[in-house]
Amino acid sequence: MRVLHTDRPAVTHTSASTTESPWGPWLWLAAGVGLFFAVPFVGTDMFALPRDLYYLVYITLAGAFFAAFVLNHRDRLADLWQHHWRRSLLVGALAGAVVAGIVLSTAGTDHPDGLRWWFDIAWRGVTYGSADTVVLFVFPAAVAYLVMHGNRTGARRRAGYAGLTLALSLLVSTSYHLGYTEYRDADLRSPAIGTVVGNSAAVFTGNPIGAFVTHTAAHVTAVVHQYEGGPTHMLPPTEDDD
Repeated sequence: MRVLHTDRPAVTHTSASTTESPWGPWLWLAAGVGLFFAVPFVGTDMFALPRDLYYLVYITLAGAFFAAFVLNHRDRLADLWQHHWRRSLLVGALAGAVVAGIVLSTAGTDHPDGLRWWFDIAWRGVTYGSADTVVLFVFPAAVAYLVMHGNRTGARRRAGYAGLTLALSLLVSTSYHLGYTEYRDADLRSPAIGTVVGNSAAVFTGNPIGAFVTHTAAHVTAVVHQYEGGPTHMLPPTEDDD
């Protein structure tokens, strides 16, 4: 029987996520930093969109950008979402209670009645708060995870991940808040403190999903207790006729 020999190499299938350049996560981060400065700057400074219309634009762009990012790295990020997710939600809830308590300790303001108020709680509190969570906390934590190739074995690497996540989140948060006039003319300490607290879940558990509980609680409490966001502008942009 004759044996046929071939010099053709075996065909292998490699996902795009495993062949990404080492600079890939950093390029995504740079794109996010630029985009989430530009959205509030263009939407509020240049076009002065009505607040709820601006939120619609922001939420749509944030969702599209994050969806593209996750789909591009879905295999590599799968473990991040599953890692200690129950602990992450618990830590997020505890941090959310702290933030809500801080907001409630300040002077309250009037708010609309009826369906308008319930709409604002759902739209400005839950929906806008969730979009902010993706931009300010989940996206930076995912970038940090990719930069570390998902390796957080040992106390040193876990601490390194926590520190890198916090640093990247502060970078995105600072760029984002500077897109609003009220933050360019004010002290950025309050957003910085909020960013640190919002990262509690990622820092202590290695999973950022608990930030959804923390930051959404902050937004909902602001809508309920300080309808305009209070002196720290928790619900930008500010509108005089709102």
